[in-house]
Amino acid sequence: MTQPRNIVVFHPTSYRESRAVGEHFRAGDVVVLDLTAMDAEPMHRLVDFVSGLVFGLQGNIDRVSAYVLVLAPPGVTAIDDVEHLTGSFYNQS
Repeated sequence: MTQPRNIVVFHPTSYRESRAVGEHFRAGDVVVLDLTAMDAEPMHRLVDFVSGLVFGLQGNIDRVSAYVLVLAPPGVTAIDDVEHLTGSFYNQS
């Protein structure tokens, strides 16, 4: 049996919080990132960081809204209702 995962919500205000985000994701936690309090440049850096992290660990990023992302580790699927999967961050047009 696998160890239960946590859902961890971050409201980062700077890029310095990227390490904590990465540590939780690496531990298998689902991470919710609310980026609304960040300025544009550090927000882009953080999104680049988590994109590499999630890709490297074979997880997925799902967009909840323009500034809220869900980082899902392998084996976890985000569903926005009973019929539709959320739009993957990597499948943007």
